[in-house]
Amino acid sequence: MKKIETIEEMQKIALDILVFIDQFCREHGLKYFMVDGTLLGAVRHHGFIPWDDDIDIWMPREDYDKITELLGPDSGSRYQMINIRTADWYRYAFGKIMDTKTRLVEDLGYSGEMGVYVDVFPYDGLPGEKEEDYAPLVKQCIQMEAHRGFSCRTYREYLEYGNCKSNPFKFAKWLARKLYGSRRILKKQDELARSYPVKGAKMVGCICDGYRLGDMMPASVVEKTTELEFEGHRFQAPAGYEYYLKKLYGDYMKLPPEEERVTHHHYQAWWKET
Repeated sequence: MKKIETIEEMQKIALDILVFIDQFCREHGLKYFMVDGTLLGAVRHHGFIPWDDDIDIWMPREDYDKITELLGPDSGSRYQMINIRTADWYRYAFGKIMDTKTRLVEDLGYSGEMGVYVDVFPYDGLPGEKEEDYAPLVKQCIQMEAHRGFSCRTYREYLEYGNCKSNPFKFAKWLARKLYGSRRILKKQDELARSYPVKGAKMVGCICDGYRLGDMMPASVVEKTTELEFEGHRFQAPAGYEYYLKKLYGDYMKLPPEEERVTHHHYQAWWKET
Protein backbone atom coordinates (compact mmCIF):
# COMPACT_ATOMS: atom_id res chain seq x y z
CA MET A 1 0.00 0.00 0.00
CA LYS A 2 1.15 3.54 -0.73
CA LYS A 3 0.97 5.95 2.17
CA ILE A 4 -0.94 9.21 1.74
CA GLU A 5 1.67 11.69 2.91
CA THR A 6 0.45 15.23 2.30
CA ILE A 7 -2.49 17.35 3.44
CA GLU A 8 -3.10 18.26 -0.21
CA GLU A 9 -3.59 14.62 -1.14
CA MET A 10 -5.99 14.10 1.77
CA GLN A 11 -7.91 17.20 0.70
CA LYS A 12 -8.17 15.93 -2.88
CA ILE A 13 -9.59 12.56 -1.77
CA ALA A 14 -12.11 14.21 0.56
CA LEU A 15 -13.10 16.64 -2.20
CA ASP A 16 -13.73 13.76 -4.61
CA ILE A 17 -16.00 12.17 -2.00
CA LEU A 18 -17.95 15.41 -1.65
CA VAL A 19 -18.32 15.69 -5.44
CA PHE A 20 -19.79 12.18 -5.39
CA ILE A 21 -22.12 13.01 -2.47
CA ASP A 22 -23.40 16.12 -4.23
CA GLN A 23 -24.19 14.23 -7.44
CA PHE A 24 -25.70 11.28 -5.56
CA CYS A 25 -27.95 13.52 -3.46
CA ARG A 26 -29.14 15.41 -6.54
CA GLU A 27 -29.98 12.13 -8.29
CA HIS A 28 -31.90 10.74 -5.30
CA GLY A 29 -33.57 13.93 -4.06
CA LEU A 30 -31.62 14.03 -0.79
CA LYS A 31 -30.67 17.14 1.15
CA TYR A 32 -27.20 17.91 2.48
CA PHE A 33 -25.16 21.02 3.17
CA MET A 34 -21.67 21.99 4.29
CA VAL A 35 -21.13 22.84 7.97
CA ASP A 36 -18.41 23.68 10.50
CA GLY A 37 -14.93 24.32 9.07
CA THR A 38 -16.02 23.22 5.61
CA LEU A 39 -18.66 25.94 5.45
CA LEU A 40 -16.25 28.44 6.98
CA GLY A 41 -13.67 27.49 4.36
CA ALA A 42 -16.20 27.94 1.55
CA VAL A 43 -17.07 31.46 2.72
CA ARG A 44 -13.63 32.68 3.80
CA HIS A 45 -11.29 30.77 1.45
CA HIS A 46 -13.62 29.46 -1.29
CA GLY A 47 -12.25 26.03 -0.43
CA PHE A 48 -10.46 24.21 2.33
CA ILE A 49 -9.12 26.12 5.28
CA PRO A 50 -5.43 25.77 4.28
CA TRP A 51 -4.43 23.85 7.41
CA ASP A 52 -7.50 21.61 7.47
CA ASP A 53 -8.10 18.41 5.54
CA ASP A 54 -11.56 17.18 6.49
CA ILE A 55 -15.09 17.83 5.22
CA ASP A 56 -18.25 17.94 7.32
CA ILE A 57 -21.85 17.91 6.11
CA TRP A 58 -25.28 17.78 7.75
CA MET A 59 -28.27 15.83 6.48
CA PRO A 60 -31.82 15.77 7.88
CA ARG A 61 -32.33 12.52 9.77
CA GLU A 62 -34.75 11.08 7.20
CA ASP A 63 -32.29 11.61 4.34
CA TYR A 64 -29.40 10.36 6.48
CA ASP A 65 -31.27 7.08 6.95
CA LYS A 66 -31.99 6.86 3.22
CA ILE A 67 -28.38 7.37 2.19
CA THR A 68 -27.35 4.77 4.77
CA GLU A 69 -29.56 2.24 2.99
CA LEU A 70 -28.42 3.26 -0.49
CA LEU A 71 -24.68 3.36 0.22
CA GLY A 72 -24.35 0.47 2.66
CA PRO A 73 -21.61 -2.18 2.52
CA ASP A 74 -23.59 -4.24 -0.01
CA SER A 75 -24.15 -1.33 -2.41
CA GLY A 76 -21.11 -2.08 -4.55
CA SER A 77 -20.28 1.62 -4.61
CA ARG A 78 -16.71 2.86 -4.27
CA TYR A 79 -18.03 5.38 -1.76
CA GLN A 80 -19.89 3.81 1.15
CA MET A 81 -21.63 4.97 4.32
CA ILE A 82 -20.38 3.60 7.58
CA ASN A 83 -22.20 4.16 10.88
CA ILE A 84 -23.59 2.20 13.83
CA ARG A 85 -26.22 0.63 11.56
CA THR A 86 -23.75 -0.71 9.01
CA ALA A 87 -20.84 -1.82 11.23
CA ASP A 88 -20.99 -3.40 14.69
CA TRP A 89 -17.51 -2.17 15.59
CA TYR A 90 -18.21 1.47 14.71
CA ARG A 91 -17.93 3.83 17.69
CA TYR A 92 -19.31 7.22 16.60
CA ALA A 93 -22.85 8.59 16.80
CA PHE A 94 -22.61 10.08 13.28
CA GLY A 95 -21.67 8.54 9.96
CA LYS A 96 -18.83 8.71 7.48
CA ILE A 97 -18.93 8.26 3.72
CA MET A 98 -15.57 6.74 2.87
CA ASP A 99 -13.48 5.94 -0.18
CA THR A 100 -13.11 2.16 -0.17
CA LYS A 101 -9.97 2.37 -2.30
CA THR A 102 -8.17 3.85 0.71
CA ARG A 103 -7.40 2.59 4.20
CA LEU A 104 -7.36 4.83 7.26
CA VAL A 105 -6.27 4.02 10.82
CA GLU A 106 -7.12 6.42 13.65
CA ASP A 107 -4.84 6.87 16.63
CA LEU A 108 -7.79 6.10 18.91
CA GLY A 109 -7.36 2.52 17.81
CA TYR A 110 -10.98 1.64 16.96
CA SER A 111 -11.02 -1.70 15.21
CA GLY A 112 -12.57 -2.08 11.80
CA GLU A 113 -11.93 -1.17 8.19
CA MET A 114 -12.16 2.53 7.35
CA GLY A 115 -11.08 4.66 4.44
CA VAL A 116 -10.55 8.39 3.99
CA TYR A 117 -13.95 9.92 4.65
CA VAL A 118 -16.38 12.81 4.79
CA ASP A 119 -18.16 13.16 8.14
CA VAL A 120 -21.96 13.02 7.78
CA PHE A 121 -23.93 14.39 10.73
CA PRO A 122 -27.69 13.78 10.94
CA TYR A 123 -29.67 16.67 12.39
CA ASP A 124 -32.93 16.35 14.28
CA GLY A 125 -35.76 18.46 15.61
CA LEU A 126 -35.66 20.00 19.09
CA PRO A 127 -38.45 20.67 21.59
CA GLY A 128 -39.71 24.24 21.95
CA GLU A 129 -38.19 27.45 20.65
CA LYS A 130 -36.00 28.72 23.51
CA GLU A 131 -32.72 27.38 24.84
CA GLU A 132 -34.28 26.43 28.16
CA ASP A 133 -36.72 24.21 26.23
CA TYR A 134 -34.11 22.08 24.49
CA ALA A 135 -30.99 22.54 26.65
CA PRO A 136 -31.79 19.56 28.95
CA LEU A 137 -31.99 17.22 25.94
CA VAL A 138 -28.76 18.55 24.44
CA LYS A 139 -26.90 18.39 27.75
CA GLN A 140 -28.04 14.81 28.22
CA CYS A 141 -26.56 13.96 24.82
CA ILE A 142 -23.33 15.78 25.70
CA GLN A 143 -23.05 13.74 28.88
CA MET A 144 -23.70 10.51 27.01
CA GLU A 145 -21.03 11.42 24.46
CA ALA A 146 -18.54 11.91 27.30
CA HIS A 147 -19.44 8.46 28.66
CA ARG A 148 -19.04 6.96 25.19
CA GLY A 149 -15.67 8.61 24.64
CA PHE A 150 -14.28 7.39 27.94
CA SER A 151 -15.66 3.88 27.42
CA CYS A 152 -13.48 3.56 24.31
CA ARG A 153 -10.26 4.46 26.15
CA THR A 154 -7.92 2.44 28.29
CA TYR A 155 -7.68 3.46 31.94
CA ARG A 156 -4.34 5.17 31.27
CA GLU A 157 -5.82 7.13 28.33
CA TYR A 158 -8.78 8.08 30.53
CA LEU A 159 -6.46 9.54 33.17
CA GLU A 160 -4.31 11.33 30.58
CA TYR A 161 -7.35 12.78 28.83
CA GLY A 162 -8.75 14.11 32.09
CA ASN A 163 -5.30 15.19 33.32
CA CYS A 164 -5.99 13.50 36.65
CA LYS A 165 -4.37 11.01 39.03
CA SER A 166 -5.59 7.50 39.69
CA ASN A 167 -7.78 6.73 42.68
CA PRO A 168 -10.40 4.05 43.49
CA PHE A 169 -13.29 6.36 42.56
CA LYS A 170 -11.77 7.21 39.16
CA PHE A 171 -11.13 3.55 38.42
CA ALA A 172 -14.66 2.52 39.42
CA LYS A 173 -16.13 5.26 37.21
CA TRP A 174 -14.01 4.19 34.24
CA LEU A 175 -14.78 0.51 34.79
CA ALA A 176 -18.55 1.11 34.96
CA ARG A 177 -18.46 2.87 31.59
CA LYS A 178 -16.23 0.18 30.12
CA LEU A 179 -18.49 -2.64 31.27
CA TYR A 180 -21.64 -0.88 30.08
CA GLY A 181 -20.00 -0.57 26.66
CA SER A 182 -19.77 2.15 24.04
CA ARG A 183 -22.11 0.26 21.70
CA ARG A 184 -24.98 0.39 24.19
CA ILE A 185 -24.28 4.06 24.88
CA LEU A 186 -24.32 4.80 21.14
CA LYS A 187 -27.71 3.14 20.73
CA LYS A 188 -29.10 5.23 23.59
CA GLN A 189 -27.65 8.37 22.01
CA ASP A 190 -29.22 7.49 18.69
CA GLU A 191 -32.63 6.84 20.24
CA LEU A 192 -32.49 10.09 22.19
CA ALA A 193 -31.48 12.16 19.16
CA ARG A 194 -34.44 10.79 17.19
CA SER A 195 -36.97 11.95 19.82
CA TYR A 196 -38.17 14.93 17.77
CA PRO A 197 -38.59 14.93 13.96
CA VAL A 198 -37.24 17.76 11.83
CA LYS A 199 -40.61 18.31 10.18
CA GLY A 200 -42.62 20.85 12.15
CA ALA A 201 -39.77 21.70 14.54
CA LYS A 202 -38.99 25.36 15.25
CA MET A 203 -35.43 24.51 16.30
CA VAL A 204 -33.04 21.90 14.90
CA GLY A 205 -29.57 20.69 15.68
CA CYS A 206 -27.06 17.89 15.51
CA ILE A 207 -27.47 16.44 18.98
CA CYS A 208 -26.54 12.82 18.24
CA ASP A 209 -22.86 13.60 18.76
CA GLY A 210 -23.47 15.52 22.00
CA TYR A 211 -21.19 18.28 20.81
CA ARG A 212 -22.28 21.82 21.72
CA LEU A 213 -25.28 24.05 22.27
CA GLY A 214 -23.92 26.35 19.55
CA ASP A 215 -25.02 23.85 16.90
CA MET A 216 -28.68 24.37 17.80
CA MET A 217 -30.48 26.93 15.65
CA PRO A 218 -33.83 28.01 14.20
CA ALA A 219 -35.06 25.58 11.55
CA SER A 220 -35.39 28.54 9.16
CA VAL A 221 -31.58 28.83 9.02
CA VAL A 222 -31.22 25.44 7.32
CA GLU A 223 -34.69 24.99 5.80
CA LYS A 224 -33.46 26.17 2.40
CA THR A 225 -30.05 25.81 0.80
CA THR A 226 -27.92 27.85 -1.54
CA GLU A 227 -24.76 27.10 -3.47
CA LEU A 228 -21.27 28.27 -2.50
CA GLU A 229 -17.96 27.80 -4.27
CA PHE A 230 -15.56 25.27 -2.78
CA GLU A 231 -12.33 24.30 -4.56
CA GLY A 232 -13.72 25.16 -7.99
CA HIS A 233 -17.02 23.35 -7.43
CA ARG A 234 -20.37 24.56 -6.14
CA PHE A 235 -21.86 22.72 -3.18
CA GLN A 236 -24.91 23.12 -0.98
CA ALA A 237 -24.82 25.44 2.04
CA PRO A 238 -27.59 26.50 4.43
CA ALA A 239 -29.30 29.64 3.14
CA GLY A 240 -28.76 31.15 6.59
CA TYR A 241 -25.04 30.42 6.56
CA GLU A 242 -24.11 33.89 7.84
CA TYR A 243 -26.24 33.36 10.97
CA TYR A 244 -24.75 29.88 11.41
CA LEU A 245 -21.14 31.00 11.09
CA LYS A 246 -21.54 34.03 13.33
CA LYS A 247 -23.21 31.90 16.00
CA LEU A 248 -20.44 29.32 15.82
CA TYR A 249 -17.35 31.45 15.24
CA GLY A 250 -18.22 35.08 15.97
CA ASP A 251 -16.10 37.21 13.61
CA TYR A 252 -15.70 34.31 11.20
CA MET A 253 -13.80 36.25 8.52
CA LYS A 254 -10.94 36.94 10.92
CA LEU A 255 -8.06 34.49 10.68
CA PRO A 256 -6.89 32.81 13.90
CA PRO A 257 -3.36 33.45 15.24
CA GLU A 258 -0.67 31.60 13.29
CA GLU A 259 0.07 29.23 16.19
CA GLU A 260 -3.54 28.00 16.02
CA ARG A 261 -3.41 27.20 12.31
CA VAL A 262 -2.72 23.50 12.76
CA THR A 263 -4.39 20.26 11.74
CA HIS A 264 -6.10 18.49 14.64
CA HIS A 265 -6.71 15.06 13.14
CA HIS A 266 -4.81 12.01 14.28
CA TYR A 267 -4.70 9.22 11.72
CA GLN A 268 -2.66 7.63 8.97
CA ALA A 269 -3.97 6.72 5.52
CA TRP A 270 -2.90 4.66 2.51
CA TRP A 271 -4.02 3.79 -0.99
CA LYS A 272 -4.91 0.09 -1.07
CA GLU A 273 -3.43 -0.24 -4.55
CA THR A 274 -0.53 1.73 -5.96
